[in-house]
Amino acid sequence: MADVFVYVQHLLGIGHVRRMALINRAIHDRGLSVMVASGGVPDAGLDFTADQVVQLSPCKTADSSFSTLVDPKGNRLGDDWKETRKAELLTAFVDARPKLLLVEMFPFGRRAFRFELIPLFEAAKAAGIPVVCSVRDLLVRKKDPAKTQWMATIARKYLTRVLVHGDPNVFDFAHSFECADQIADLITHTGYVAADPGIKITESRSGVLVSAGGGAVGAELIELAIAARQYSGAYGQAKWDIVAGPHFPQDRLNKIASTLPDGVELHRFLPDFRERMAKAAVSVSQAGYNTLMDVLSTATPAVMVPFADGGESEQTERAEILSKEGVISLLDLDGLSAQSLAKYIDRASQPANVKIALDGAQKTAAIIAGMIKGQV
Repeated sequence: MADVFVYVQHLLGIGHVRRMALINRAIHDRGLSVMVASGGVPDAGLDFTADQVVQLSPCKTADSSFSTLVDPKGNRLGDDWKETRKAELLTAFVDARPKLLLVEMFPFGRRAFRFELIPLFEAAKAAGIPVVCSVRDLLVRKKDPAKTQWMATIARKYLTRVLVHGDPNVFDFAHSFECADQIADLITHTGYVAADPGIKITESRSGVLVSAGGGAVGAELIELAIAARQYSGAYGQAKWDIVAGPHFPQDRLNKIASTLPDGVELHRFLPDFRERMAKAAVSVSQAGYNTLMDVLSTATPAVMVPFADGGESEQTERAEILSKEGVISLLDLDGLSAQSLAKYIDRASQPANVKIALDGAQKTAAIIAGMIKGQV
């Protein structure tokens, strides 16, 4: 049994997992139990911060186009797998007997999983429990208006609340979701979900921290950053920590490790990543939601190169706004050289003092606790 049943599906990166883990911790801090149903490829480095985790038959995306689902070995998945997954998910939900269902992204993303999520919504509706969607501030815009309308229709039919993890002073949900007016009464902006770095931030900083999120994409940035160190005047002799990520291709990781220069340390994963960032002189990364929140919460000088393959636009769009506000230095990977990257790293400065709500996890937990207790 669990108070809150959480559905999480990571396909390429692990941003959704990290964000949901912070929310789960905040829910747990309010005395509620959490069961997570995870559909992504299991990894010992992932922590959902849940009382119980049910691993569904795992899948991932074949590439950055997100057009094909495959198993951990790369085999394409078909209808038999879908039926198995749906049965596993519904069984876990029934066994949990939760008081609330919390789903990340769907129906505003994860459309490929409607085969199991629509039945899950129907099960929650039959049980008379609220259904809440946890969604980031920006969506990837759809070229087909019918798909956008479908999202609004499904949200209106099944959802009790849509919790948007952003600050409307930066982005209103309508900025990237054209049908937001149709579900305006369901939407609550929680503020961004950011973690407390866990240490006191001081002026004493050293070294460069380079990261690529989950690591499924970002190898080119990692290799370019390592090459940039020799051209850095300010940090050429400093220690550089390279965090490849749990999903970084092993063969490419081995190749990088075999040619690593002195003063550069390669990690697949750092459990104290936020603490390291709080002490770093400069952060170099893609512009994923969670890394950006780490930059904001630790006030770390940052150089960001957004991931924009496969039609992904949200990293670039969010980063462009914050770059204009002086929070980060924004670069485009196309045409970027090791020498030019080094110049931007040397010039990186403390983020401007932009007032952005970063208490999204706590506010989300308060809303969910209130719904369970019938207070809102």
